[in-house]
Amino acid sequence: MSTPRETTRDEALGQLIAAAQRQLEADWLLLTTAQQTVLRALSSARRRGARPGAVPPAVRTALAAFTAATARFNTDVGALVERWTAVDLPRAYRLGAEDALRSALLTPDARRAAFEWSPTHQDVLSVLTAACYPVLIRRITDIVRRAQAFARAATAAARALDPPTTDDLATQHPLDTVPYGRGTQHPAASWARAALSAQSVTVANTGALTATTADLEARWVQVTDGPECGWTSHPEPDRAHDTLRSAEEAAIYPIAHPGCLRRFIPRPDLNHDPAIEEGQPV
Repeated sequence: MSTPRETTRDEALGQLIAAAQRQLEADWLLLTTAQQTVLRALSSARRRGARPGAVPPAVRTALAAFTAATARFNTDVGALVERWTAVDLPRAYRLGAEDALRSALLTPDARRAAFEWSPTHQDVLSVLTAACYPVLIRRITDIVRRAQAFARAATAAARALDPPTTDDLATQHPLDTVPYGRGTQHPAASWARAALSAQSVTVANTGALTATTADLEARWVQVTDGPECGWTSHPEPDRAHDTLRSAEEAAIYPIAHPGCLRRFIPRPDLNHDPAIEEGQPV
């Protein structure tokens, strides 16, 4: 009988990300579906020649459902973000730390350490989660504000003598995208995957680096990464894979981009090698 294969760090992180993303997308779909119902009600009312100045009953009903969907989105996604930072990110941190302790290249006389939630690890994790939480909450709060703006605009359109088209309303108040810099919009699913991936891998790699310095007292780490990934950003010519970096330098660049495959292997066996240089190949 074969022995079950142990789940790797990256597989476990992928499961955390996928579960949170599925829930976030499901919550988002309820909101955008309610918005589409409002737009259909407006379009139907116009075809029937609704009287300006009054909100037709079908539109009023759709708007009430949309307001309830907005409140539910705010509550449910807020709870998801709290669980992500309170439960999932600590799990990611521990996965990274345990992977580092398990994969470290030790000197022959060294004993392999086991992970414990020491005060150092707890302090580092507290800083990380305190930084991650507002990043997600700001995005969710922005979507709720945009949903509320859409409800006001839809109400005004229902009463207007010369209202905007429903296509214009949908374009002016998109709820299935997240705004980035320079006016670009990204699909909600893409944003969720990128944000959750970046946070979980950053936290896991920080856990690995804290284990490297605090538990193993190691100065150097061996980097594994995608073969084309640069050290500070994906296109940079300084490739990261199979190079040696100081723990201090690695802490500055725990990942190079969202979706980064970076992982650190502690090298305490190199502590007393004076010839090691930053970024040299393994």
